Amino acid sequence: MLGILFLICQGKHPALSASGTNNIPVHQPQSSVPLLTLEQFKKVRNQTNVLVVDTRSGDEFLHGFIPKSINIGLKGPFETYLMQVIPNRNQQLLLVVDTMDKNDAVERLTKLGYNRIMGILDGGIMIWKAHEPLDSLKNITPRTFFKSDQGHIVDVRTEKEFAAGHIDNAMNIPLTDFANFGITLKKDDDQIYLHCQSGYRSAIAVSILSAKGFKNICNIQGGYKALSEEIKENR
Repeated sequence: MLGILFLICQGKHPALSASGTNNIPVHQPQSSVPLLTLEQFKKVRNQTNVLVVDTRSGDEFLHGFIPKSINIGLKGPFETYLMQVIPNRNQQLLLVVDTMDKNDAVERLTKLGYNRIMGILDGGIMIWKAHEPLDSLKNITPRTFFKSDQGHIVDVRTEKEFAAGHIDNAMNIPLTDFANFGITLKKDDDQIYLHCQSGYRSAIAVSILSAKGFKNICNIQGGYKALSEEIKENR
């Protein structure tokens, strides 16, 4: 599996509050980022504000993830959406990565100026899963979506993409930074279906909403591209 970044908030969410170290040492060079045991990891997680970004694929993430983690897939436009979702380069991070991806993830982060990496969970997501509960989110096919009782349909693509074509009754809420994405949505009982063009951005979007406490949220696999193909097949 791929790596994970964790954002933990006590009181205010870290993306909304001033950065502070809480006396936790900051490790900047790639070679000095420490491996943490599960207990060490949990201790740092509980003592400081940390953003959890899970860098596995969206499908893997939605199947099971550490609560309040954010998904930004390493195998995709990682740098682009990392900077968009986490604009604060001083954000403190905890990483959960597979051994083979550890150096790549840290190197890509540090090249962008994200130097407050507090540590890497030794054993990655599997060690967490063995001892702590995971959250999961619905990840449905376009066919299932069209057969469902539709609630709010949220298209997280850009305004330009949305104007070029969109699903009937969809609202356009482009993916933005963690603090601002979803602020216009209400936490009601209606299901919220999210999609982008192919699935990468919507996985980020549903993870952000989940971290913000939204419950009735669902990702549509394959995004607008897959939805359009499903519509054509059923004409």
